[in-house]
Amino acid sequence: MRRRTPWRCAFLAFGLAVLAGCAPSRMILTGSEGERAARFFAGLSNGAAFPFKASFSGVAHPLARDAVPFIAGVNAPSPTEERLGLYDPLGRAVAFLANDGRRLESSRGPAADQAGFRGAAPLPAGDVSLARILSGAPGYPVAGGETARSGDGGWVMEDDRQTLYSDPGRRFLVKAEYRFPGMEATVEYPGRESPQPPAVLAVAFRGMKISLRRDTE
Repeated sequence: MRRRTPWRCAFLAFGLAVLAGCAPSRMILTGSEGERAARFFAGLSNGAAFPFKASFSGVAHPLARDAVPFIAGVNAPSPTEERLGLYDPLGRAVAFLANDGRRLESSRGPAADQAGFRGAAPLPAGDVSLARILSGAPGYPVAGGETARSGDGGWVMEDDRQTLYSDPGRRFLVKAEYRFPGMEATVEYPGRESPQPPAVLAVAFRGMKISLRRDTE
């Protein structure tokens, strides 16, 4: 069995935008509140402006291993033309991830060998958008699903690909869980206080924890 290096785990976790969790107790919505919740989450799908371009500083915390600092840059002219680059602290390219709106596919950078990144298999993720996730919007377009109210008063929407959670004031997204073929992933936006793109993201995937901070322009 091939051993996963910290860099390979970090790349997979960030590229998938990424913690499988147990759903808290919540009440299914019907009637007018259910309709309002559905419209709210559908509106969040427009939360990312394209073209999208941003850079991030991050630290990956592999399970029982040392932390791995990295730099990431995203360039997305559209949701079906997204490219993510992952770099070591010296700015050397370790890996790249391309998203064409059907699948996520990785390639090795010049510093892949030094970082121990051997590559990752393509993932048929469908029409997920990395830019939307990094902007604090739903990764998949919202087109129906079951709505509910969580214990803190926020709204929840769930379909077969994602579960979305609003803040208690029902103003913006604070957490999203994604179900990809063969795996689950979660992105949270700690400290988010407005619908503006979040400055901090917390990502988890198969025991890996990652913190990301968006660089100021």
